[in-house]
Amino acid sequence: MERKKFSTIGDALERCLGNTPLADGLRYSRVCDAWDAAVGDAIAHVTLAKEFENGVLTVRLSSSVVRMHLEMSKEDIRARINDQLGETLVKSLIFR
Repeated sequence: MERKKFSTIGDALERCLGNTPLADGLRYSRVCDAWDAAVGDAIAHVTLAKEFENGVLTVRLSSSVVRMHLEMSKEDIRARINDQLGETLVKSLIFR
């Protein structure tokens, strides 16, 4: 008997939902969770809002000092987010 490849519930949901608005919401949720994991609790705590559309993650922060720090390591953060996701969903980051 041949073993079948297993997938996560999230992956199965995305395949079932296709390109529906629900799939967009699921992607948004995954990206937001990956942001929190990639930057850690301290930076996630000063994050006011996150928007994700067309591969662009826009993050609103309450601290200009943190924003400037993140600007310097933007590409590293983007790579960590995509590593968390297991695919390249985030093509660019904007900090406000």
